[in-house]
Amino acid sequence: MASTSIRRTNSGNGNTKKWTFSAWIKRTGLGSVQRLLSCDEQGNNNHDDFYQFQNDNTLVLGHYDSGYYANLTPNRKFRDTNSWYHFVITWDTAQSTSSNRFKFYVNGVQETSFSTATYPSQNADSFINTTEPMEIGKRSDNDTQYLDAILSHVHFCDGYAYAASDFGETDSTTGEWKIKTSPSVSYGTNGFFLLKDGNTITDSSPNSNDWSSVSGTLTKTEDCPSNVFATL
Repeated sequence: MASTSIRRTNSGNGNTKKWTFSAWIKRTGLGSVQRLLSCDEQGNNNHDDFYQFQNDNTLVLGHYDSGYYANLTPNRKFRDTNSWYHFVITWDTAQSTSSNRFKFYVNGVQETSFSTATYPSQNADSFINTTEPMEIGKRSDNDTQYLDAILSHVHFCDGYAYAASDFGETDSTTGEWKIKTSPSVSYGTNGFFLLKDGNTITDSSPNSNDWSSVSGTLTKTEDCPSNVFATL
């Protein structure tokens, strides 16, 4: 049973209309509600539950404020525990075309098949990148919905809308999607780069936006996107 999470609370709001979140994830437990990234308004039932795995191993990416006003639920299921997934969310609500305001990429390919696709209104704000606590590994307003997975190379870019190709690339020999270990991206004020080479939650971006452990113990593993271990 997973029981580890990390947290950061920004000292001030960043750009709530434009940001990018990129992470490499290898699932180690299936069949329960789990959150990768969460930002819940404390004392209310409003939240951003970007990357919430469901009991049936589907994935909800959404912004809830008295009802979901942004929600992408891909038709596919995420139940591979042998391989790493590369997930990227691009949030850019200044875009005039609604489907360009909220994008989700898996292993370099933008998802377009959704059971639910509710796009945010133009210039809508997110809870992500405010002064509400941001948490990786569980729901941020209580000790539930722990993530059962390994994470690597977690990026948040405040004020920048990047595509998956800024963080990964196709291997010319194997045709597989592979990690860019030092991507050429900017991080803005509240941006960060965590879990670069091991289990450190010290920010590897120029910002020094370090995170804190909330529960459990971060364990280093040699299993990573560029050195995948077989899973029995």
